[in-house]
Amino acid sequence: MKRFLGLLVGFLMLGTGFVFSEMPSEKGMGHDREMKHEMGEKGEKEEDVRNVKMYLKSRQELNLTDEQVKTLEKIRMDYKRDAIKRQADMKLARLDLREIITQDKPDFTAAKTKTKQISELQLVSKLAMIDAMEKGFNTLTKEQQDKLLQLKKERKENW
Repeated sequence: MKRFLGLLVGFLMLGTGFVFSEMPSEKGMGHDREMKHEMGEKGEKEEDVRNVKMYLKSRQELNLTDEQVKTLEKIRMDYKRDAIKRQADMKLARLDLREIITQDKPDFTAAKTKTKQISELQLVSKLAMIDAMEKGFNTLTKEQQDKLLQLKKERKENW
């Protein structure tokens, strides 16, 4: 019976691992560049809106105004604040799931419900990333957007 429960827990953990995996990139492998996680304080992973970060790094080439810089920084910081909350919610949900499936008599219905909740939290996180990316992109003028495409093309060629 213990062996069976051990296998069952293992399969559930493996299954939830797929739920937690990142979305594939345009090429179908690895992590999407726009959803890259960077190391924050104390070695914890910190979500960031990479394209907004790139706009800020390229402020001179894009000729960003002070107002645009402030807007982009606000988009980035708002996203990061919300991401911290979402990450905490996901950690708690994963902890709850682990507790549910490691009980002597696991509640599989509750485990499925908790897994769906975790999936929903991940979806909300990815949609928030896309929303932040859209806000950042829309902060740029048409000329700056064109310049951005040119910069991306040049960087790709130099890679």
